[in-house]
Amino acid sequence: MSSCKAHLLTSQINQSATSPAISLSPQAPPLLSNKYLRNLRKKCSNWIEDFSWELSEKNDHDYPVTNFEKTCRLSKGKPFMFDDGNMRSLHFDKRTMQSAMWVEAPDELAFGYTRCMMGFLLLNNQPKHILMVGLGGGSLVKYCYKYLPQTRITVLEIDADVIALRDKFSIPADDHRLQIIHADAVQYVTQAEHKVDVILLDGFDSDGLAAELITDEFFSSCKNMLSQEGVLVTNMWGQSEEIAALLGRMYLDFDREVWWCRSIDSFNLVSFAFQSGDSAFRQDLKEQALRLDLQYRLEMEKLVGRLQTIQVDQTASVQEESLIRYVSLETISKQIRIQLVQDELLARTRLEWMENRQYQENI
Repeated sequence: MSSCKAHLLTSQINQSATSPAISLSPQAPPLLSNKYLRNLRKKCSNWIEDFSWELSEKNDHDYPVTNFEKTCRLSKGKPFMFDDGNMRSLHFDKRTMQSAMWVEAPDELAFGYTRCMMGFLLLNNQPKHILMVGLGGGSLVKYCYKYLPQTRITVLEIDADVIALRDKFSIPADDHRLQIIHADAVQYVTQAEHKVDVILLDGFDSDGLAAELITDEFFSSCKNMLSQEGVLVTNMWGQSEEIAALLGRMYLDFDREVWWCRSIDSFNLVSFAFQSGDSAFRQDLKEQALRLDLQYRLEMEKLVGRLQTIQVDQTASVQEESLIRYVSLETISKQIRIQLVQDELLARTRLEWMENRQYQENI
């Protein structure tokens, strides 16, 4: 009988190691001041906390119809934008928010999870080609277009109604560097004959990550499309057992090594899966993160401190692969759920409290 076990390993930062030098791009536009960004992010965090009441379940008989609810009804089931002061948000329904931007600074990353997804810069701060799956409000598109002037960006979006809102979210027009394609990502990635350095997977529908974008077949196609040092970055959100199973399958599809971190300000989890191993994430990243923060101000130092990986130690034959997969997923799920409950860095949202309380009652 084979043995299989999993454990969570927080990335250890070797202070004495030497980080690879980072070349600063002279063509990048000037950054907003740290003070200005801190104020914007604080305002955004406060706004999200307040606005979450709009998305919570309310009894229509007890509460008056809000402007948000009116806007939602007028959308007649289509994606819609909603303005609230200096914030503009994208919604597919009245339950969840898909994206948000500061109207006064539309190119900046309002949500912490989007800044986490930029963690690929720790490995490659000058990617030649980025593929994005899911347009949303275009936060990552706008940021990469502005601050990575040497990078080509291709965006896949299956919903034409989302693309129709691009001007409302200040997304640049297509040009020689940027192309937004109305396409099925599964079909596009499966048939692609070119390579990309980074795939940013943020394809959500009203119920969460689109099911067709989290299959073993799609992960395999993504891996085949990545360059030798390429990375698949995935935004995840949902119940911890769902995330655990997803990470476990991704672990097996990407040679059993995937790193992840929690968003700074939300329940989102961002994973990094590597085409040819993750040795780069095992070296000293602190100095590199500090340099990137000087260049981009994305809070990379905080990201490095939160990076974790799930390591599966196993002894088994090829014939026992299915058993390894099953046991790994079961064990990883348990370990991740324990880690979620114990993680003091997590933002304590209503959803998290509900899930954590239910889990603690069952253990």
